[in-house]
Order: sequence, then C-alpha cells, then structure tokens
Amino acid sequence: MSSPYATIRQDLLETIQTLDRMNLSASRQRLAELSEKLTHEQFNLVVMGQFKRGKSTFINALLGAPIVPTSIVPLTSIVTILRYGRQSRAVVNFLDDHRQEIPLEDIAQFVTEKQNPENKLGVREVEVYYPSDYLKDGLCIVDTPGVGSVFQHNTDVAYGYLPYADAGIFLVTPDPPMGESEHRFLQDVRNHVDKLFFVLNKADLVDETDLKESLAFTANLLNRDLERTVDVLPVSAKLALDGKLNGKGEKLAHSNFLKFERQLDDFLHRDKGKIFLQSVISSLLRSVADETMACKLEQEAARLSLEELTARVAQFENYAQSTAKDSEHQHFILEGKTKKLHRLLDNDLARLQKEDLPVLLEKLKEKFAAGLAAGPDSHRLESELQEFVFEAIKACFTAFRKKEAEKIAAELENIYLEIAAQTNALITKIVKTTADIFEVELQPFTMVETLTDKSDFYFLLKDDPDIIDLIQLSVRSALPLSIAKKIILKRMKATIAERFERHCGRVRYDLIRRIDSTSKNFKKRLNEKVDLTLATIREALGRAVALKNENEQEVSSTLSLLSARLSDVDAVKEQLFRFQAQANSL
Repeated sequence: MSSPYATIRQDLLETIQTLDRMNLSASRQRLAELSEKLTHEQFNLVVMGQFKRGKSTFINALLGAPIVPTSIVPLTSIVTILRYGRQSRAVVNFLDDHRQEIPLEDIAQFVTEKQNPENKLGVREVEVYYPSDYLKDGLCIVDTPGVGSVFQHNTDVAYGYLPYADAGIFLVTPDPPMGESEHRFLQDVRNHVDKLFFVLNKADLVDETDLKESLAFTANLLNRDLERTVDVLPVSAKLALDGKLNGKGEKLAHSNFLKFERQLDDFLHRDKGKIFLQSVISSLLRSVADETMACKLEQEAARLSLEELTARVAQFENYAQSTAKDSEHQHFILEGKTKKLHRLLDNDLARLQKEDLPVLLEKLKEKFAAGLAAGPDSHRLESELQEFVFEAIKACFTAFRKKEAEKIAAELENIYLEIAAQTNALITKIVKTTADIFEVELQPFTMVETLTDKSDFYFLLKDDPDIIDLIQLSVRSALPLSIAKKIILKRMKATIAERFERHCGRVRYDLIRRIDSTSKNFKKRLNEKVDLTLATIREALGRAVALKNENEQEVSSTLSLLSARLSDVDAVKEQLFRFQAQANSL
C-alpha cells in the first residue's frame, strides 16, 4: 500500500502530464524540470560517526541485505550512495568523470582501504541501486568513511560530504565511548544537518547495567555538545540484520531496530516529504498562474484589429527593451555589494591577525617558560610546543571561521532579499504595463522566492607537519637544552606567524569562492524570473498576431479553445490546492 507521500507525489506527476498535454508552451521547460525533480528527487540520509561504529552493518540492517562491505578493521574509504533501482547493480564514478558498472559483489574493490588504499584507483563515489522500500520516494542512504581512524584521508572524505547531507544518523557504541574526534566532527555536523538521529549501536555487547550507564554518559555528552536535549536509541544492527536475513523474529525484536525504523519512517513520510511536496506544488501553482495570464492576454489581443495589435505589440517591445537597463542596474548593484563583502572579509582577517597573533605569541612564550621549568628534555619541549601551536591556531580559526561564515551568510541574505524585492517589483511593473497596454486584468505569479537555500560554508582546518619539520625536529632533539632552547623558541615564533598567515589565506580563498558562487547563482535566478515573464507575454502575443492571418471562423474557434483552456487550468489549480492541503496534513 502506497504511503500518503507517494500518493501525492504520483498525483503531482499525473498533473504535470495533464498540463503538458495542454501544450502550455510558456511553462514547458518548467514542467519538464518539475517532472525530473519529482522522478529523481534525492534526499541524502547520511550515516556518520567514528570508524568501527558499525555504520556499514547498520545500513545493511536497514536494507535487510549484506550490500555494503563490512570488516573488523577500518574499512570504508569511499562514499557509497544507495539509491532505488528495480535491478540490483552498482556504478563507480571516477574522479576523471568516467563511469563503470560493476557487480554488487565487486564493490569492496573500489570502496575499501584494503583493496583501494589511499584511493589509488581515483574513485569519487560508488552508487548502488537496490530494490528496497527505504530507497523509494527519492531517499538516498549514504555510507561515509569513519572519522578518527589512522587513515586521515578517510576523515577528510567524511568531512567533505557534510554539505550534501539533508539528514543524518550519528552512530556511537557503548565501548569505546565517544572520543575527541567524534566531538569535533559533531560540532561540524550540527552546522550542516537539520535533522539528526542518535543511535547507540552494538547494544547487545554489554549487559543491561552497563548499557544504561553508557546511554546516560553518551546523552550527557551530546546534550553538552549540541546544547539541547537529545534521545539516544540503543540498537544492535548485527542482530537486526541476522533476524531479517534468516527470518528470526526474536532476534529482530531484541535488536530494538524496529523502533528506530518507526522513527525514521515517521520523519521520512511526514517532515521530509511535506517540505518537498510543498515546494513542487508552489512551483506548479506558479506555472498555472502564468498560463492563466498568457491565455487572458492572448484572448484580449486576438480581439484587436491587426493594425491596433501590431501597434500595441510594438509599444510593449519598446517597454521591454527598457527593462534590460533595470536588470543591468541590479547586476551592477549586486557586483558592487559582492566586492564590498570581499573588503569586509579582508578587514576582518587583518583585524584577526593584528589582535590575535600577538596574543598567541605571548601564550607561546608562557608555554615555553613552563616547559623549561618542567625538565631538560628538548625533544619533549618542542613536541609540546608544536602541539600547542597546532591547537592554538586551530581553535582561533575555527571560532573565526564559524563567526565569519555566519556574518557573511547574513549579509548575503540581506543582499539577496533587497535585490529580489527589486526584481519582483520589476516583474510586477512588466505585467501591469502589459495589462495597461492591452486593457486586460493580469496578475503576476512568476516572482523570486524567499531565500531558503542552506548555506554550505564549510572549512576543515588541518595542518600536518611536513617532512622538513620532522627532519629538523630529529636533529635538534640531540642537542643539549641550553643550546636548543633558543632555536626552539625562535622557530616556534616563526612557525606560529607563518601558519597564522597561511590559514588567513585559506579562509579568504574559501569564503570568497563561496561568496562569488552564491552571487553568480543569485544573478542567474534573477535573470530567469524576468526572462520567463517576458517570454510568457511574448509567446501569447505572437500567437495572437499569427491568428490574424486566419479567417473569422478560425479566430472564433481559437477564442473558444482559449476559454476552454482557462477552465481546464482553473480546474488544475483547484486540484493543486487540494494536494497542498493534503501535503500540509502529512
């Protein structure tokens, strides 16, 4: 039996087909895009956490089949995306953009550290298509490498996928408890993922007393990290998978996995589907409203004489040409405000370097003095100072990066809303002017929407010692402390200044790239809305002009067809309002 979400989604696909059969030329491209969106909707549910928390086994338990490779050692090194497919198959996407279809049993050759060490094969990701009910309705389950393993590139891959996560399942286990790498990862996760499920996996490995203690400990840590109360659900993915594969209902029930599945189903069928369907319905309502405007305009234009119609079309085109200057002016304003954001970032970075670098250097001297008092071991002293430099810079730039990204995101939204309001005013003016020229009542609906895109500002600060650092450390560690200490302090001062400047450059490059990309997308979106309004009007007028070459009977027949089309479009609009009410009640 289909879910309410699936029923509405199918109804919307059929509505798009109905509108397409009406040959709504003004909306044809938009209808095709919406059909594609409904058909291939992708909602990324990312399974994440530290290595060896049982993420791959957890995914297999969800699917009820051993699809994703598992092992007793840190295994997954490449992102694996599981999608719905009628036939089971896998596709490897390589970094050079070529693709290769492979049997499911060969996945391990491409996604595991053992068979593809350090990603020697150049794999971007592997897509697995499988006929699971969980993967219907556009859901994609994503298996990511674990953070905190001995393989740093695995951690990098896991961090790199955060901007693409729509919801997440964060796995921990009772033994060992949450570690520092998980705390750091969770801080970044919460900035990207709106919905998180917290699961304590491998609950079958401890007794009831230890399980309660582990749940309380984990919940306290999560509450502290997230600054809110969270629920942690204990499960055993291993028992759940065994129960599903071998028909052992008792094991499945004991795994507590069914409770998690009910929570997931509730979210997928209510929250996720509701937001997605509302977006599609709003877009279809805009298409219907634009088509209503086009039909009314064509009707009124067709009733004019050819001479009068030609004169009014020319009047409209003269006005339409003037709107290009308005659009160019908006682009000029957007470009200026974007450059102003560049300067804002540069000023903030300069202030950071001026204010925070001297503080870090002073703390370095204090750390150096404390290290000297602790003993004459130069090797230990330099190691401690290196760790201090790394952690101090990391803490400084992590805080700055987060605050600056939020500041820039707010500025970008203000810029977008201001220019979007100007664009909407321009669209309204275009429609009103057209209505005045052709003496018909028209209502614009193609407007720029409120900014809703989630910012993907993201920066992973990581700086490992290079080979020169290691060689220099080895040589100096053999020197007496009386000789080495001056060298150590001088070098650490230079290091902290150099790395501070380097990270300023990293942050600047990353944020400016994102600012410019966002600005470019703004400009494209604004152009599309104005162009679509003008295209809708021009196509209606073009059809009216072409009609003047027909005889009186043809004109009468076309006007009747336009009236019938308006009635059909109104019927579709009422249907969409019903779908909207159904989606709101999910």
